[in-house]
Formats: sequence, structure tokens, C-alpha cells
Amino acid sequence: LRYLEADAVQCPTGRLEGLSILSQDDEAIGVVRGVLIDPMTRTLKYFVVEAARLFNRRRYLVAADTPAVMLPDDHALRVDVASESIERQRFDSRLVPHFSDDDLIAAMFAGSAS
Repeated sequence: LRYLEADAVQCPTGRLEGLSILSQDDEAIGVVRGVLIDPMTRTLKYFVVEAARLFNRRRYLVAADTPAVMLPDDHALRVDVASESIERQRFDSRLVPHFSDDDLIAAMFAGSAS
């Protein structure tokens, strides 16, 4: 997996930077700061979310395959999970390779050599 900053990710509603993550009961979980992707399959695996706590700036992973609805007017993503049920696996971007130009080239040409 590779880490990519949210401000480098474009989605139909704009950049992911600052996208709020809400629980199914509209409780703020945090704000997207990055993503983890599988560069070879070009698949989003996790959102890297900064916790919405007053004195806690820790980052957590939220699985991208969690059912969710985009709320474009609120620049938010509502996940179909109660806030207390979300597994908050801590994340440190220093421990994961960052997405590179080499990853991009490898993904672009993966499977094309036959």
C-alpha cells in the first residue's frame, strides 16, 4: 500500500482534503487527511482520518469498502456504521511508503506487457 495526501486526490465533489467523515448518526468522526491505495490495482483501501477530538490529533484508518454516502453540499462522507463501531486503527504516515512517480508508471503499465 502507498500513502497519498488528500489534497492530491480528486473526486467528483472536489479534492478529498478536508472531507468530513460522519457516522450513520451524523456524529463527526474526523477529517480526511490522506488515503492508502494499492498502486498496482489502483484501488482505494483506506481513508486516513484525523480524529475530531479537541486535544487529540491522532490519525486513524477507516476502511474504504465501508458502505457510505457522499454528501456534496456538506463536503462530507457518511459511513453506514455507528461511531462507536468504527475500528480506529492508528496510522503513522512515516511508516508507509508514499505514492511515487514510479508507482504511477508501474500502475499505468501493469498487465500491458504480454
